[in-house]
Amino acid sequence: MRQPDPGTLARRTLLTVSVASAMTTMDITIVNVALPAIAGDLSATFPQLQWTVNAYPLLFAALLLAGGSLSDRVGRRRIFVTGVLLFTGGSLLCGLAPDPLVLIAGRAVQGIGGAFILAPAVPLLAAAYPGERRTVAIGVFSATAAVSAALAPLIGGALVASLGWRSVFLVNLLPGVFVLLGAARWLTGAGPQGKRRLDLVGAVLGVVSLGAVNLAVISGADDGWTSPVAMTAVVVALIGLAAFVTVESRTNDPMLDLGLFRIRAFTGASLLSFLTRAVGFGTMPYLVLWLQGMLGYSALQAGLQLSALSGAIVAGSLAVARLQRRYGNRLVVTAGFVAVLAGYLLVARVSADSTWWVALPGLLLVGGGMGLLFAPLMGISVSVVPPQQAGMASGTANAFFPLGTAVGAAVFGAVLSARIGAGLPDQDLAQHGVSEGEEGGVRQLVASGRFTDLPADVTELARIAFADGLSTVAWVAAAAAAVGVAVALLTIPSRRSPADTRARHDPAPPRAHTTNQ
Repeated sequence: MRQPDPGTLARRTLLTVSVASAMTTMDITIVNVALPAIAGDLSATFPQLQWTVNAYPLLFAALLLAGGSLSDRVGRRRIFVTGVLLFTGGSLLCGLAPDPLVLIAGRAVQGIGGAFILAPAVPLLAAAYPGERRTVAIGVFSATAAVSAALAPLIGGALVASLGWRSVFLVNLLPGVFVLLGAARWLTGAGPQGKRRLDLVGAVLGVVSLGAVNLAVISGADDGWTSPVAMTAVVVALIGLAAFVTVESRTNDPMLDLGLFRIRAFTGASLLSFLTRAVGFGTMPYLVLWLQGMLGYSALQAGLQLSALSGAIVAGSLAVARLQRRYGNRLVVTAGFVAVLAGYLLVARVSADSTWWVALPGLLLVGGGMGLLFAPLMGISVSVVPPQQAGMASGTANAFFPLGTAVGAAVFGAVLSARIGAGLPDQDLAQHGVSEGEEGGVRQLVASGRFTDLPADVTELARIAFADGLSTVAWVAAAAAAVGVAVALLTIPSRRSPADTRARHDPAPPRAHTTNQ
């Protein structure tokens, strides 16, 4: 068979990698609109729903840097293909899951596969596209990921409404096969990049620490912060984080070079990347529970309504390059967080009697602000570090995005659960006919958005408690966005001038390390 010319081969490489990116990015948020259906079909508890959301982005974030290191050692195409196999297999496991635990396990396998897909993706594009064409290709790749995340609620809603919740996972099988075939035929520049040691200890410590953080947040909200599980998780998280920092600071080939955080702009961009996902996508599961559980919309209707948020993200993404050129990075990033802050202050107006239209103006502002943040923060993360560390910086920034989603969902879930508990005390539930010992079950039903399963006498009380919880979530998100405004003003350079920025910081000479490029 005749080999395609280099230009055709490069375009097919871009198509293959972009389709894979679309799958992995979409699955961070597409599951949100399926949560009420999952809760009803599998009798999932609120913590199980949180882990259904969190297991994927948590492992995705924790293994991105390790996946990049491994791809440099054994070959980028090999790791990419392994990732696609894991992601597709995890999707099949989720689609066939008979209970919540198997579903969570499938999401974890998806997360491992997603990390192995995304880690070598940009280096594969770099090998296929030389010179200025490389920038365009990476721009298309990034735009595909952003649009996929933005459209995920609408696509998920349509799938749940027409084919059931399992279809949001099984839909990955066909593109997964396409990507496998494309990777086998078209990917180039995929061999080992030299003998480099995999920082396995750092990767394991990272996963343990992040998992313990999530478990502490979820268990603390559900059983109280003095419960044995929550307290044990906090101790494990603190010990794991201390061990991770110690190992990464001493190894000659770290998964994460901690010296990067001496650069103020890099540290700021990393924190802001985390906050962007946390406040942008961390609240989405609870907006879906409000729309479907409390307001009674179908999955498709909820997806259509959240498409307003998605459209605003796309609009902001399309305008951001022009705004950067005219106003500079600092002003654009600050404006993005100001928009998110203002948006959540509007969302905080929701009450038990509110309709979707009350939240719409705020969500449009939130989406537009998020669209102004994605591309600049990624560009800043790479441009302010020494050139030889750009790959590691890119991997670090990518890791903060799914990590923000996972931690945001956990924290906002804890806030919502706590406010629902405060709004449904035992004595009030007893006055509305709830028997002693059943109060916790009622609160779990409310937190899971299962209003149709509630006793009729407590429905109105439950609506007030849930709306109050969602309003509190919006206030907390607004406060986090205010932190983002302050961090942006203090750390983000006003203009894209990498050479000047690096000169001002003068970081210590880099140690040997693994990069993704």
